[in-house]
Amino acid sequence: MLGAMKRRALGLAWLVAVVAVAVLAVGTLPSSAGDGAAQLAPQYRQWLADVALIITPQERTTFLALAKDYQRDGFIQRFWEARNPYPGTVHNAFKEQWEARLDKARESYGNIVEDRARMLLLHGPAAVFKTDCALALWPTEVWHYALGERIPRDFYLIFYQRGNGGPYRLWRPSDGYHELLAGGGTNIGKKSDDYWEVRQVITDNCQRDAPMVMHGIFSARNAEDLHLFDHFEKPPPPRDPEWLQTFGSLSTDLTAGARELPARVEIKFPDKLRGRTVVEGSVLVAAAAATATQLGDHRSYNFLLHGEVLRDAALFESFRYRFEVPVASVAGETIPLTFERSLWPGDYVLILRLEDLASHAGFRDERPLAVPRLETARAAPGGDARSAGKEQQAAAGGGQPASPAGGVASPAAVGAAAAATVKLVPPEGNLVSGAVRIDAEVGGEAIRKVTFFLDGKEMLSKTRAPYSVELNLGELPRAREVRAIGYDAAGGELASDTLRLNAPRQRFAVRLVEPRPGTRASGRIGARAEVNVPDGATLERVEIYLGEDRVATLYQPPFAQSVALPQRAGSGFVRAVAYLADGSSSEDLVLFNTRDFAAKVDVRLVELYATVLDGTGRPVVGLAQGDFRVYEDGVEQPIQRFVQVKDLPINVVMLVDTSASMARSLGQVQKAALSFLERTLTPKDRAALISFNDAPLLRAPFTNDLPTLAGALAGLNAERGTALFDSLVYALSYMKGAHGQEALLLFTDGDDRLSRLSFEKTREFARRSGIAIYTIGAQIPRLDIQDRGRLGKLAEDTGGRAYFIDSAAQLADTYKAIEEELRSRYLLVYQAPAEAGGAAFRAIEVRAGAGREVKTLRGYYP
Repeated sequence: MLGAMKRRALGLAWLVAVVAVAVLAVGTLPSSAGDGAAQLAPQYRQWLADVALIITPQERTTFLALAKDYQRDGFIQRFWEARNPYPGTVHNAFKEQWEARLDKARESYGNIVEDRARMLLLHGPAAVFKTDCALALWPTEVWHYALGERIPRDFYLIFYQRGNGGPYRLWRPSDGYHELLAGGGTNIGKKSDDYWEVRQVITDNCQRDAPMVMHGIFSARNAEDLHLFDHFEKPPPPRDPEWLQTFGSLSTDLTAGARELPARVEIKFPDKLRGRTVVEGSVLVAAAAATATQLGDHRSYNFLLHGEVLRDAALFESFRYRFEVPVASVAGETIPLTFERSLWPGDYVLILRLEDLASHAGFRDERPLAVPRLETARAAPGGDARSAGKEQQAAAGGGQPASPAGGVASPAAVGAAAAATVKLVPPEGNLVSGAVRIDAEVGGEAIRKVTFFLDGKEMLSKTRAPYSVELNLGELPRAREVRAIGYDAAGGELASDTLRLNAPRQRFAVRLVEPRPGTRASGRIGARAEVNVPDGATLERVEIYLGEDRVATLYQPPFAQSVALPQRAGSGFVRAVAYLADGSSSEDLVLFNTRDFAAKVDVRLVELYATVLDGTGRPVVGLAQGDFRVYEDGVEQPIQRFVQVKDLPINVVMLVDTSASMARSLGQVQKAALSFLERTLTPKDRAALISFNDAPLLRAPFTNDLPTLAGALAGLNAERGTALFDSLVYALSYMKGAHGQEALLLFTDGDDRLSRLSFEKTREFARRSGIAIYTIGAQIPRLDIQDRGRLGKLAEDTGGRAYFIDSAAQLADTYKAIEEELRSRYLLVYQAPAEAGGAAFRAIEVRAGAGREVKTLRGYYP
């Protein structure tokens, strides 16, 4: 017994040593961190240890660069919110789950760094089978994970404790089978790395446990062949991968040795907003001390403003603005740089750091900020109270943890006992159609009526709770706008909210919410923009222009800026331009102070991606613009732009049938699809994977990361029925708005018994999408004319192509042909005729010479 106790003591000491080394490896102890973690307070070092598995290198670097504890607290708050599956909610399900798993790992294993602890943290508890086979195996555990959101297939993990002491290690087939075998077993002649010999040893010596152990070994071999171990050990990515960029630099300390920039700060409280007070700050820079930059004939002053608001010594919010001031616009001795935030009444500390980007001179100001409670809202100069309220909404700050949910309160709420709010609750699901109930959450006693609008048309008014409306959105999902406005007893607007349904997810677009077209303004005008960023893309900045002059560059929401107008300002326009990290841009423009009627002219350009085939069905390359003729409704249209698109980015969605009828061919489908992606995707291309049986499931959003796509493909399994048409509409809706050429690759056996949508409705939606569909019908009997015909029509109408194969073994050649087509297309652009009226389908025909077939979009709905 004493010997056993000694062995346990030695084992415990060894375990402590191993854990200490492992803890050092993740940088939680100062002696080996080497990256600044040693200087952190214990609670921050502990936090880094707790999140070591899920924090990215960029996040860790940013955290360690922060100088103050309140900045670190703000970082930690944003870190968890970026992983919150339900953003903005009080309870963060991801954080709560992670903390519960930390407790479980420490309770079960005494640490969070052992392999078993890591897997528990990443994937939660598993079904655990513990072996009792000391004659053949080290102490071994077989863990089974079922298919789930982050687990692409049923997965088995094997952990073993070599030498009957120390931590358990995760076994991989590449480690060798002999690693699992106990070295001192009398029935094992030698350590073997031959699968069949090891299998025989385990079978002979572990009769009861052998089936489970061998099943785990076989599963691990298969997983390693499919490169799934790396996928399984990857941490869950943030829901918001761009949060670090919006977080920005929180440091408000001046750069060492920087020249001082003469400036002063003025603070005003011009208005109230939903119970908060609008804080208008101005940094007045001495013009003589500023340095101008010159680009061509344009000379401007360029400044970067970092701001922090502290409350009770904690970070309340941070913000960043960039200002570009044309030299010609500076008339006095100072250059006024104005920013706005919206804060609850109370005591704060405001810290500002301004940098002259030309000279790198700096100005820093730190001051207490007593925000008063305003009882009334003020009218904007030259405008009414309602326009003033909306103008100030454009400058509302973000990040206040206790701000009301949604709604836009106008100054009509003056004298209300409590702030009035209206918040529309989005319905469940990514796509919404048919009969839908929309609920509004209403706050404040002053609201007496809520009116609902659909696409600008009044639908229903409610004078008491529940504030809800039943809407018929139509059979097919399309972009719709629902608006709810709360009114007081006198009919004055108190608060409102807008909900956009079925918005194109992949369309990069910026929209000016304020000012509204035709706004009358003088003195100042508020600009506020909303941006839709596609999957896999990163928003870099939003620029605000007054006329042709850029007045501000914004790097994080809210994308709002108060803009000073010239004296006696006449008609003009505000413009917002958004940029992605890859250089793509989108813009919107709103006119103000227009004398009579003025509107933006909608010039519709029709883009046609066309493939030209010769008499043998092979793509024809090397054609020129003069070889093409384009006809809309029989009338020839001049081609305004012509491009051979071999090098243009491709956005492709692979829509794969995983119903039970696909069971025999699914393995070949997975291999062929992966081979297609490996050959086709370049760094500027993106692909997504959607599987479907009785419902569609987004397995991998748009990405060019092959391991992610491979892991998603490996997780496909065949079961249940088929809803082909509903799933096709879902996939097209997911793709809608992507920039560049788009293609949907549909693999199916053609059977559909569960879809809510008919084929004709699906065909109409496909026509409207403008996305080329390549259909691959597998093992569809030649006599089944209906299924073949439907797949053929979907491809023909959209400029794709239909393929029919007798076995999945033919897929490799099919995918190769599709790849060749996608890299051999032509882009033809023409302006849609303005005189063509109505919403009827407009037929398109493209010709490219005798003996050649042109495959392109057959038409469109205006």
